[in-house]
Amino acid sequence: MSSSKKDNKKPAKITPLAQYFIDRIRERRLELGISPEKLSREISPFDGDSIVRKIENEFTSNKYTPGTLKKAAYYLGLTMEDILPDTLLPDDTLQDKTKIPILKEMSAKAALRSLLEEGYFDEGRTRYEIREYANRFFDEEKPENFFDPALEDVYYEAKLIKVEADESNKLIRFQRNPTYDPNA
Repeated sequence: MSSSKKDNKKPAKITPLAQYFIDRIRERRLELGISPEKLSREISPFDGDSIVRKIENEFTSNKYTPGTLKKAAYYLGLTMEDILPDTLLPDDTLQDKTKIPILKEMSAKAALRSLLEEGYFDEGRTRYEIREYANRFFDEEKPENFFDPALEDVYYEAKLIKVEADESNKLIRFQRNPTYDPNA
């Protein structure tokens, strides 16, 4: 979706608890390298393969039902205790639904997989660009080599390719492998 279409839409409204569940499930899904479509087929086989994508979309009011939340947690190897918040969240006040590309608690690999889904790697990116962009989302700045092992792992998983340096670009850049669909 183009940014101009996104700019004209307003985020849906959901409760803080619903947002919390969406973020926890998304973080774990990305950590395990599971696409929204694969998780959708596991938790709601009769609703097609896009229920998780709809739940994670900030412009829809879709959220996990108690049943789909329980199925998602089980499939992702989590207990309900694992996904419940440690502190009380505000009551039933509504807030704007969000989809932050990198959640503060994400590992380097989950963050890279999120950026793949969001289209960040549709263009070649240097290690420096990746770290600088990602550091906007973390509370503390990550060190220079924070993403290096995860970048290599995602590269060896054939999700990224290395665009070799040339005369105009002296540094290797990472780009989405054209044969890899991060949303399949």
